[in-house]
Amino acid sequence: MLIYTLVRSKRKTVTLSVSKNIEVIIKAPLTMSKRDIDAIVTKHAAWIEKQTTVMRQRNENRKILNEDQTKEMIKNAKLLLPIKVEKFSAIMGVKPAGVKITSAKTRWGSCSANNILCFTYRLMLLPDELIDYVVVHELAHIKEKNHSAAFYAVVEKFMPDYKIKRKMLKASPPA
Repeated sequence: MLIYTLVRSKRKTVTLSVSKNIEVIIKAPLTMSKRDIDAIVTKHAAWIEKQTTVMRQRNENRKILNEDQTKEMIKNAKLLLPIKVEKFSAIMGVKPAGVKITSAKTRWGSCSANNILCFTYRLMLLPDELIDYVVVHELAHIKEKNHSAAFYAVVEKFMPDYKIKRKMLKASPPA
């Protein structure tokens, strides 16, 4: 039987997740029996094992940066990313309201409702082609504010091999 942390709350469904620390977390309704919860965990053991392996690999791929390295990456991001945004903005025919460099640990970039693009300085750890993908992805949000088929059609128009880059990016965690 798998070892897991059980969190009970006023909810109707059960969720299973694996944290960055390789901890299996089960969220379940207050009234659900331990036997039913164990049955769900057993039923999804293969999925849990796969997620555990993915998290271990991500942890192994994480780079620990010292203060000087971090400062250098922030400096590089502030120089490089606005240039890339300007280049791809012209190609895509969109105009962001601004570009910010953040220290986000869980996402590579974001696009606000006001079309301000934010990118983590950690992008500087990635190959250039993946940085380009993140920039195109966030610029596409100026046209489509979601991850619908229409959104990915915009991304694909300007980056036909985006699926390959997206898969590579998922294997490289931001933090």
